[in-house]
Amino acid sequence: VYSLYGHTAIRVTDRKAGTDLVFNYGVFDFNSEYFLWRFVLGKTDYICMATPWDYFLREYKTGGRSVVAQVLNLTENEALGIRDYLYNNIRRENRTYRYNFLTNNCTTRVMDCIDSCITGQIVYSWKEEPKTYRRILHEYTDSFPWTREGNDVLLGADVDTLLSHKATCFIPGYYMHALSNAVVRNDFQDTRKLVRESVTLVEASPSDVKEMPGFPLTPLEAGWMFFAIALAIMLMEFLTRKMFWPLDVILLLLHGLAGCLILFMFLFSEHPTLDSNWLVGVLNPLPLIALPFVTKAAWHDRRTLWHYFMAVWLAVFMLFMPWMPQHMCVLAV
Repeated sequence: VYSLYGHTAIRVTDRKAGTDLVFNYGVFDFNSEYFLWRFVLGKTDYICMATPWDYFLREYKTGGRSVVAQVLNLTENEALGIRDYLYNNIRRENRTYRYNFLTNNCTTRVMDCIDSCITGQIVYSWKEEPKTYRRILHEYTDSFPWTREGNDVLLGADVDTLLSHKATCFIPGYYMHALSNAVVRNDFQDTRKLVRESVTLVEASPSDVKEMPGFPLTPLEAGWMFFAIALAIMLMEFLTRKMFWPLDVILLLLHGLAGCLILFMFLFSEHPTLDSNWLVGVLNPLPLIALPFVTKAAWHDRRTLWHYFMAVWLAVFMLFMPWMPQHMCVLAV
């Protein structure tokens, strides 16, 4: 999933030293201790590492991913400054940083490096209207409906605020576009283009990539299928005058487990925007508490107040949804 959004790195060719390195802020180790658990909690530490250019390029060719090089138009002092900045960042005591997908990632780190080492003011030419984090993420996940749905369920209201143009550069493609139109202005108001030229070094070859087969149904299709099954069971209950208690178990279990995930991320994860998720109002562990009582009542063909309570609560929640500051997930087609 993380590869959907692209990547940013800096190549430094030092002819005097005979080195050709790519400085990469997106390095992590799946085998590090408790990696997945720490990732869920938002306590993921990434590393800045220097990789030989040939190795980096071969990896992208093998993966069928494109590589676009933007050659920066730098003075000698600026080039040396960037080189020293990067070499300092790969030192053992400096190379590790707390990763944040939206505000502190491989692209924002490169942007900080360039901004710090350029002499003068970098002036960007913004042509697009301001966007939200969610809208930008949708652009990259439209062809992956389950990934998009997962993002929408987990990410809260904070991803629906309009960003400054510079904040949109957390996405590599947006930063690349911003750099291509940027100029550097000195104290005498003289300007020069920040990017001398752009060169496509590797064309994307998706046919070379062995993709894992996806789930055959979209979230929308799966939702309608599940609804149709539940509707058929309800019709059977009405005709036989008996309550089908396994349906209550399945619905309450799925609802409660989803609620446990949402509430856990809401309370304990350090990932940005998860603690502003209004969906916690309807996706929470309460159904798990109700599960034994509702199941017991259904076993004896009795109703409980739970269904009436949930019907009223969901109706109230949906009534006020248009005024909530969060874009509620709509099942992707």
